[in-house]
Amino acid sequence: VSRLAVVYQAHKMSQDATVNEVDLQMLIDTYMTIFLVGSDMNATTAAEERAQVDTYPGWDNTQKFTESVRSTVIAKAGGSGGNFSFGMATQIVEEIGERYGHWQDAECRDLKRLLSKYERPGTGRVPLKDFYGAALSGNWQFSESVEYLQELGALDTSDPSNLAVLIPNYVNSQSNCVASSSIYSVCCINECEALLGNLERQVVAPEATVQHVLQLVSQLPSASQAAQMPSAALAQRLQEVANQHGGLVPLHGRLFAQWLHHAYPRECPYPHLAGKTNPMTADQWMQAKGQGVAASKEEMRRFVNSKSAEAPASPLPWSHEEELVAKHKGDMNSPGVLRKVFWLLAAFGICGTMLRRSVLMGTNAKAMIL
Repeated sequence: VSRLAVVYQAHKMSQDATVNEVDLQMLIDTYMTIFLVGSDMNATTAAEERAQVDTYPGWDNTQKFTESVRSTVIAKAGGSGGNFSFGMATQIVEEIGERYGHWQDAECRDLKRLLSKYERPGTGRVPLKDFYGAALSGNWQFSESVEYLQELGALDTSDPSNLAVLIPNYVNSQSNCVASSSIYSVCCINECEALLGNLERQVVAPEATVQHVLQLVSQLPSASQAAQMPSAALAQRLQEVANQHGGLVPLHGRLFAQWLHHAYPRECPYPHLAGKTNPMTADQWMQAKGQGVAASKEEMRRFVNSKSAEAPASPLPWSHEEELVAKHKGDMNSPGVLRKVFWLLAAFGICGTMLRRSVLMGTNAKAMIL
């Protein structure tokens, strides 16, 4: 409501006044400017930003979306004519906020498809020179600097001579959160969560056998690839994960997340070790570093024109460091736990027998004395 109040001030309108449908959409457009920029504004800055937001690539579609929501809310409320109150405008922008996340995710999927055109086949990676080449060709959103990409965790530096952008890490990064407030941000939906959720529902446990995981994954397609049996190399990697955990694969650890990245390189982000990255929004980066997040055209051209060797076909990088969300203590049905329970009960039984004998001996001794 406070943002909408700023919008009314920017257009020098009273909150007590009613507006026609054209002016209502004008107010909504300015509100969306504040929503997309994601920062607090006063009436002056809101008006200035509104004059520039038409350059946003998805602005036309955003307007169509808000017009659709506006029409739906007005129809549902039984409104008609040309007298719309501040209360009605509030209902509309609240509904826009509720629906925007899922609607905006379509732009995220478009971004992923665009990046996939430049991908090294089957790797989920775009060579940095091609990433910047796309920016210089008009896809201005691919302009983040090397330093900022590293902080986001979106840059594969395993081969310093062939830096590459990680598609899922980039799509799900802070740089693509288009609207935010002090309470929340609207970011791309992580496609890997749906894949992991499917496995969780099938396994119904925090751990699974290697064969069970392989069987489930062989029947699990993603948005960009058909269901297929994991390769022998992937099966071996999964066995290595299980070997580190007593024969079972923890579903909520870094190593399994890394395995999912190998199995679904366009959907599942590469899991960096904790503390290796420091994701920040563009505003946070500028405040912390005192510089913008975009690379200059000269920097981009330097990468584009570099004569780095073509990256040979090689396995995706793998590290053996594990990080678990939680360590699960043994299941009550496992032989080790049952054995411990058995010996504990036996010990209690022995102690109980000795106690009864002691009491009995004490009673007999007392009787003899008396």
